Amino acid sequence: MTSRESITSQTPIADADRLLTAEAVVVHRHDNLEIIAQRAVDNPICRVLSVVDEEEHLVGLIPIRILVNDIFLKIVPEEFLGEIADLDAALQYASHIAARTASDIMIEPVSVRPTETVRTAFERMHHSRMNGLPICDPDGRVIGYLDMLELLLVWIRSTGRSTLLRPAGEGTT
Repeated sequence: MTSRESITSQTPIADADRLLTAEAVVVHRHDNLEIIAQRAVDNPICRVLSVVDEEEHLVGLIPIRILVNDIFLKIVPEEFLGEIADLDAALQYASHIAARTASDIMIEPVSVRPTETVRTAFERMHHSRMNGLPICDPDGRVIGYLDMLELLLVWIRSTGRSTLLRPAGEGTT
């Protein structure tokens, strides 16, 4: 492993987080979809919202795609009615229409700790199919956010691989 690769495998998230600009968007499990959507709009860089309980412990995640889909189902349901062909699809549609709070649409929480490595964060994001993850303290409270694209760009630049982002033959700027 080269020293450039050690940035991924050895750099703690706490160090990488200092280079990133995305902030965590935290909502409470009983917040309604309008509040959640407004918080997401206020911080568009954050692609995964953290849902916390009354003690501020992470209890779930809301990827932006799930939030948008659920709100869209409420506003323009006829767009989806033609796709419902069986009972399972009808029941799933009904559960989306009934969603009113963060608890109704959140998925299981996935997070990283400041002491874990950038590599661990990439692996956890890939495995959970998330575009970002909250950073939690040992008590499970959200203290930050790692965005996959932003983290990837920091890694590419720090390893000197910016040419990967340019067409072949294009010079450096």
